[in-house]
Amino acid sequence: MKKLGFILLAAVMLLALAACGGKDEESKGSSKDGAIELNLWTDWTEDRPENTLSKDIIAKFNEEHEDIQVKIEEIPHDQYETKLRTQAAGNQLPDLMRVWPGARTAPLAEGGAILPLNPIIDNWEGVIPDSILQDYAVDGNYYAIPGNVSITSLIYYNKEMLKEVGYDEFPATYAEFKELVKALDEKGITPIALGNKAIWPLQSVYISTIGDRFTGSDFLNKALNGEASFEDPQFVSALSVIDELTKMNAFNEDMNTLDEAQSRNEFIKGTSAMHFAGSWAIGPILDSVENADNIGVAPFPSFEGGNGDQAKIAGVAGGGIAVSSQLSEEEQEAAFTFLKYYYDEELYQGLIKANIIVPADVEMDDSIPQIFQDANSYVKGGLAPVYDATLTPELTDIINNGLQSITLGDKTPEQLAKEMQKEAESK
Repeated sequence: MKKLGFILLAAVMLLALAACGGKDEESKGSSKDGAIELNLWTDWTEDRPENTLSKDIIAKFNEEHEDIQVKIEEIPHDQYETKLRTQAAGNQLPDLMRVWPGARTAPLAEGGAILPLNPIIDNWEGVIPDSILQDYAVDGNYYAIPGNVSITSLIYYNKEMLKEVGYDEFPATYAEFKELVKALDEKGITPIALGNKAIWPLQSVYISTIGDRFTGSDFLNKALNGEASFEDPQFVSALSVIDELTKMNAFNEDMNTLDEAQSRNEFIKGTSAMHFAGSWAIGPILDSVENADNIGVAPFPSFEGGNGDQAKIAGVAGGGIAVSSQLSEEEQEAAFTFLKYYYDEELYQGLIKANIIVPADVEMDDSIPQIFQDANSYVKGGLAPVYDATLTPELTDIINNGLQSITLGDKTPEQLAKEMQKEAESK
């Protein structure tokens, strides 16, 4: 009788647990009023225009969708990705989460932790170039939509200074660009304000695009996988551009003692005709120059004989929002509804007003400065990989230091290429 009692008690407990489990599963993602609740993890803790904009759009979404409510949990950026990886390992991710492209999203996708967005990807056809959407693609599946784009390679120029030496338009080819540099130097004008003290600008701003124009966008991954060599003549030609420009007096003499911001300020003051930088410089330049109409922006010139797409520009897609693969079918539909609402005109127009480059092809009114409109238009040509976002930390250190050594005359392009190849083969 005692044994039978234990069996009956165990059966009752199992039934109770089953009932509780069913109730939890049934109520997962639902609020008391029956609306589907989706928890979104973000790193929007800083008081920045894009963060405020995102939160305002989500609040508006919640107001307009009584059946779906998105709840934001803000986590400081320094802690965010660590927490995301930890929770992913324990299969305890939130319903929605902020992610970043490439190697930072791939493990989540490959581990089946996040959901492909292929069923709704056509929503952005003709709006966001596929070459940019590919930053969030893994094995043919799309896992997030980028909100913004960070371009690393733009040429800002002083229109009046260029006119002084006979240029009404910016040169389209490298051969023509060298003639401009020569003309400026002969006029006693510093052609380019460069601040390479931190050693990353020559790599991230210059070589990321120049290298791509010569080698093509698949070169870096091939070189890392042993399918190509850093001693390839096309890559050596890209490195040689820095050597050639240095010998042409294209840069200020103190280029290796100024930081990037200091060199930008020299350009703003009018001590140089050009400044090469990323899209991060648009706001500071527009806020500081006396006459914004006198500042132009251009993509890098094309290089004759290069194997790469001459229209591409180095850059990376910004953060996106991924969807947990653990959601029910109803919750997935709710998440898709939210993403289509969030990644729309209001978001992109709001980012534009904050001088943030967007991946979307949207109309801009006359209140948007021409320099921004031009910079944003270059995204249509597609994005080339940024070297320090693609190379290993060891190779990044080698190319950063090596490029600086080239400007000092301590190393040749061939020597740097050989050093990089030796490091690649050691892995």
